[in-house]
Amino acid sequence: MAVLFAVQGAQVGIADVSVERAGATLALVEAAGGSGMVVVGDLADLDDNRRCVAEVADAFGGIDTVVNNVAISGAGGSPAQVDVEEWHRVMAVDLDAALYTARHTLPHLVEAGGGAVINIASIAAIRGHGSGAYAAAKAALLGLTQDWAYVHGRDGIRVNCILPGHVYAPMGTHGGEPIRELRRQSTLLGVEGDAWDIAWPAVFLASDEARWITGVELVVDAGTTTTTPFAMHLLNGRRPV
Repeated sequence: MAVLFAVQGAQVGIADVSVERAGATLALVEAAGGSGMVVVGDLADLDDNRRCVAEVADAFGGIDTVVNNVAISGAGGSPAQVDVEEWHRVMAVDLDAALYTARHTLPHLVEAGGGAVINIASIAAIRGHGSGAYAAAKAALLGLTQDWAYVHGRDGIRVNCILPGHVYAPMGTHGGEPIRELRRQSTLLGVEGDAWDIAWPAVFLASDEARWITGVELVVDAGTTTTTPFAMHLLNGRRPV
């Protein structure tokens, strides 16, 4: 997403708790001919979040687009056995960070006369996933998306949410080739998604072409959630036409 926003002309502020990861992303942005900056901090910490947003706003003279894409997974299994400390950490990173980032960036969007907020949720928010804290945090983002769209619509601010499917991205590399093949087979299109498949919808939702779209939950999963496991079993058992 950072690369694609940059090559479409945006100045990109890249926030990460890891200076190495943020720097690697900035290198990709610059290699593609874009421009950006790195801010290092824990966005799940209120004060750190405020500082990161202020650094970006000061460097660019304002902010008009926000992508909330900070997440970790964990705290899964039965609620009778879930690690409560891990639960709170997942909720802090996956949900609180989005709240804090919105809290600190929305005044800049209001000052700019409008803009866009794009929350990155997951199909785990609407289907059983096995990671309760992750699912709960992502489901909460759906509610916040609509509420923020309501609260700030008359400020010219559009708030939308993308629900990625099983994409091949840094969080989805576990399991190797067998899991990648299962991901491919779980889609109606028979194609594995990757981060670019999420980046293009994000850029669209931030653009003027999406000026009449707000409060939307956009599922991007090649049809995974439109059918049932039984139907997919039948589909994968058919001979190609």
